[in-house]
Amino acid sequence: MTSSDSSSDTTTKSLFSSLPSDTAVGETVTETPPVGVTPPQILARQAAEGSRGAAWRLLYWIMEDDPRAVIAVSSLEDDRLARHLLEFIALGTWAGKPFVIPPPLRTPHARTRLRTLFLPGSGIESARAQLVLRAGANDPRPAVRETAIHILGIIGNPAATPILIEALHDPVPSVRLQAAKALGRAGDESAVPALLSSLSNADEQLGSQIFASLVHLGNVAVPGLIDASASSSAWMRWHAIRALGEICDQRALPVLVQALLDNDHSVAWMGAKGLTRFGRQALGPLLRLLMNNETTPWLVETASYVLDSLMQRDSRLKEYLEPVVQYMHGVAYRVGTPTIAQKALTQLTVAGLIGPRS
Repeated sequence: MTSSDSSSDTTTKSLFSSLPSDTAVGETVTETPPVGVTPPQILARQAAEGSRGAAWRLLYWIMEDDPRAVIAVSSLEDDRLARHLLEFIALGTWAGKPFVIPPPLRTPHARTRLRTLFLPGSGIESARAQLVLRAGANDPRPAVRETAIHILGIIGNPAATPILIEALHDPVPSVRLQAAKALGRAGDESAVPALLSSLSNADEQLGSQIFASLVHLGNVAVPGLIDASASSSAWMRWHAIRALGEICDQRALPVLVQALLDNDHSVAWMGAKGLTRFGRQALGPLLRLLMNNETTPWLVETASYVLDSLMQRDSRLKEYLEPVVQYMHGVAYRVGTPTIAQKALTQLTVAGLIGPRS
């Protein structure tokens, strides 16, 4: 053992001897022990070897934004430090041992700050961070899996997509939830089929997160969502139409218009809500739908909702669309709606409010 190791061990013993004698293993304390003057490079090496005293002092310097501590972490060629750090963030232990956590490391901000050490250019060397996080995603401890997947999601590297897809089938709900969130951040279109597949039997919380992730994926999710909009499951159609409306991609416009004819009214309403986001672009397809299909009571409700919303946004549309809405709520709506819709389409085109091919 070198003299520096001996000195550091003495400091570590002094650190823990300074804790209250009645402090139970794993119990937090109300006062911060002395930090000491051991260089961060030595602390990083000792922390990697499992020293809890060295670990908390190193983490304390990191929380103080001391650049020497970050350099010590980034320059250490030892996976153990990253593994122990992931364990600490997830479980509050270090190298499998209870950790008496000083006050500066107890806050949510502290854990958020420590997560950033895994981000590229922020501490742990990128390839090592990815290796440790991917291993953590398969850790037998659920909290470690959840934390690893959470950080992988923050990084947003598409290369992690296969691991995140696998985590969608984790037996622990919180891990599945983090996997769904992470897949939305990865930006990989290969995640879309997996998310939609998991949606079919998801509970309300997971279903909401999958929806949010699909919307976050944006345009790359559109082809898969269009396919899902034709599912035999009303639950799947509802989520697909809702997401397409939020993303507001031009490819979704005819799908949302067609959704107004869905035999499930909740799906039809989702189509109507989505159409309002397209503004005047929705008018041509919607009026043609009214011209070429039977005017049912449900179609009257959903189409009127869209037309009313568009008139509120653009007062110039009122003189052309208000007669359509009024006629659809009249006695002879089944017979006359196609004609009045065609008239409105022609007038809007002549007025230049919509294009001839809209």
